[in-house]
Amino acid sequence: MIKRLRQLSFGAKLLVAFVLIIALTTLAGYFFMSLSVNRAFSDFTTGRYSQQDRMTFHLVRILHQQTGSMDALLETLVQRQVDLPAVIVNPDGEVVFTPDLSQIQVGRHLDKELLELGTPFPETADGQRWTFLPTRFLVGLELEEGYLQRSRRSLWLAGLTAGIAAILFSFFLIRQLTGPLRKLDRASRSIAEGKFDERVNIPSSDELGRLASSFNEMAASLEASEQVKKRLIADISHELRTPITAVRTTLEGLRDGLMEPTQATLAALHDKILLTTRLVQDLHQLALADAGRLSIHPIRCSIESILDTIIETIGVQLEDENLQLVREIKPDLPMIEVDAQRIEQVLLNLLANAIRHTPAGGKILVRAEQKDQEVQVLVCDSGDGLSESDLRHVFDRFYRADEARSTDTGAGLGLSIAKALIEAHGGRIWAENAPSGGACFAFTLPVSILASKKYAARF
Repeated sequence: MIKRLRQLSFGAKLLVAFVLIIALTTLAGYFFMSLSVNRAFSDFTTGRYSQQDRMTFHLVRILHQQTGSMDALLETLVQRQVDLPAVIVNPDGEVVFTPDLSQIQVGRHLDKELLELGTPFPETADGQRWTFLPTRFLVGLELEEGYLQRSRRSLWLAGLTAGIAAILFSFFLIRQLTGPLRKLDRASRSIAEGKFDERVNIPSSDELGRLASSFNEMAASLEASEQVKKRLIADISHELRTPITAVRTTLEGLRDGLMEPTQATLAALHDKILLTTRLVQDLHQLALADAGRLSIHPIRCSIESILDTIIETIGVQLEDENLQLVREIKPDLPMIEVDAQRIEQVLLNLLANAIRHTPAGGKILVRAEQKDQEVQVLVCDSGDGLSESDLRHVFDRFYRADEARSTDTGAGLGLSIAKALIEAHGGRIWAENAPSGGACFAFTLPVSILASKKYAARF
């Protein structure tokens, strides 16, 4: 039975549940109402003329005492044609005297339950006991049974009508409930088949409406992720195809004797191979970050020493580009526990980005200071700044800025890698435009050793 119920649809299960509840409620209502009617009718029939019955029995008992025996009493009642509203029953439960009523016949045997409603006469000399029973109990019993039968029919008819109406109303409610669920089911199947543009329209503000809204948001997110994935694959293919095609063309020219194996040719081949290698390594790092397997080996060091190492590395390039580096390192910065090589990679990416977008004669600002329990590093250039679209997507993979900052010839992965590395250390990174112009990239690293260890343990 349970197995069959499990195989039913959600709507069928609800309908079965409603039908069972309606049936049980109807039966319980019928039982209690019938019991109440029976009790009320019984109280009415037994209590209406109780005083009159007592007076009649008192008179009959006086007459019995005067006649001296039950036989004499019965003979007297018959001879005088007493209109007695009662019957007299012998010890065997047989009616021996009755008024002139067609419903009651002499010789009728009465049930024990009915005899208990009567009043017994005093015991006779031989120890037998006769019973005085008002005729209303006999006539009323038949009336009561007819009344109760009609009441039961009315109760059954009312219960059946109410049950049918309740089932129809339940069916309507179930359709209203399962209709949106069926829409969600169809939409979910479409999403599973890769149709991420599927949406559901449920115009309600209840839980199902909110569920539909959440489903649509999920579908929109999946659609956006699918588009990003497609663009990512296309960008990777493009980025890898360009250097590989150049290398293949050069090697084919060398093989066919169309080109001389000069130092310049070999150097160009080497540069293209390095570019391809760097792109593959960048993609590998991002894949490790996505999988939570980016290796972090923290050591206790100062952000100032890391900055000094990077500035010394790019010093020659700054001179070649005629750029001025402004260094603002706050004194007494706390020690941090980070992977120094990873943070150097982040700073190198940010400074390389700033150099590319700072015109000759411009300035690059590097600032480090403590903010609460974090060390904040800021790298600003004096270029054209970032547009609103750039600020939203600058850390996206393979994203390139607008025309004003399109001199970047890289693959667009440097900032994405920087973001992954900073977040692996438990920090934050963001981009903004400086009030005086130019773009600023800032990141934070936690001062707490326990915090850095906690984040390092995740990768």
